[in-house]
Amino acid sequence: MSLPSLISLPDKAAGAFAWVAHPPLQAILKALDAAGGAPMFVGGCVRDSLYGVPPDFDDPDARNDIDIATVLTPGETVKALQAAGMKAVPTGIEHGTVTAMNQGMVAEITTLRADIATDGRHAQVAFTADWDQDWRRRDFTINALYLTPDLQLYDPAGGLDALERKSVCFIGEAEERIREDYLRILRFYRFSARYADDLDGTGSAACRSLREGLDSISKERIGQEMMKILSGPRRGFILPAMEADGILERVWPHPADINVVAGLAEMPEAVAAEVMLAGLWPSADPGGIGAALRLSNASNTRRRDALEAASALTDMAPDERRARVLVYHFGDRAFRDGALLAMARFGEAAEADYDSWQAALALADNWHVPDFPITARQLIDQGLEPGPDLGAALKQAEALWIERDFPVDDMSLATIRAEAVQQADD
Repeated sequence: MSLPSLISLPDKAAGAFAWVAHPPLQAILKALDAAGGAPMFVGGCVRDSLYGVPPDFDDPDARNDIDIATVLTPGETVKALQAAGMKAVPTGIEHGTVTAMNQGMVAEITTLRADIATDGRHAQVAFTADWDQDWRRRDFTINALYLTPDLQLYDPAGGLDALERKSVCFIGEAEERIREDYLRILRFYRFSARYADDLDGTGSAACRSLREGLDSISKERIGQEMMKILSGPRRGFILPAMEADGILERVWPHPADINVVAGLAEMPEAVAAEVMLAGLWPSADPGGIGAALRLSNASNTRRRDALEAASALTDMAPDERRARVLVYHFGDRAFRDGALLAMARFGEAAEADYDSWQAALALADNWHVPDFPITARQLIDQGLEPGPDLGAALKQAEALWIERDFPVDDMSLATIRAEAVQQADD
């Protein structure tokens, strides 16, 4: 087994690794170490801690993915964990990954690997005890950062320097890394949006040159990566860069509306990934982009609802009464999504009416959408017979109720019922 050369953590970063002392996590490390596993943390938990965003096990919304590398084979890992009384789940056994569960603590433990064959989509791997082989198969220098349980850093690729320079660089030859897995093209832009001030020129050129390789990647993987980009930081920076590099056209061969995306990205309000997607490709076939990215039903519905709500809006913000009608029709979330999309589409015109748009958004947040208070039973009691006329009268009653701004007092409702019955009789 090759032994890596370790360095001390930067003084300013030491405080970001308090999470390592978490007792359930320490127990996992001790179980692996007792079996000769030489465990080290790797990847996101190390990178993000150095970046100033460490795991927080008290915050369920924090990014708490814990990845541990070990020289143990998957079978040896399972035995070591079970011997210590912990649950071991072979979640990715063919790639060397075992999930450890201990007192609510979850960690992914992966055997050191070397790629023995790649086809641009997947890698065939061989387990190894060589740390050098393990880091060389990774994508970016910032993802090849390892940390021992006693807080010593293994930084073979210069990832710490890249983090400090705010640069995302491929390990070794960029084109070689991309040809191993073309999804790394999208990962390059996603990681650059989060960790880089600007795009690495070599990496960007390699992505442009090999962008057609994305055609070989499954729709599911493309969709998952795109939704991460659309929900991530600095979307107004990275999406125009992807468009300029010819990446977006490989994802979906329709014109992308970068101006709308830029407008959405500048908004102080939270803009969901589905709304960003609706803004990016507003003219796409409503079902086509969902199928192309293999969106979940929930995500595709939200994207579609945002487009429909936006289509009901103009460059002038709806007044309070009109806003209530739209919130009732589309629902508060879809109205809000559509309003943000409309504001981005209309640009300066919407900005000139900014206060009114904010009032409409506030109404969507604060107005309790009432249930339609008139029932078929009430109309039957007023003389209508069950059948088509009853259904038409109920729809008419709802239209009158909406038109009169959702009254709930008995007199107004009685008047609406009477008018609906009268029109049905006519």
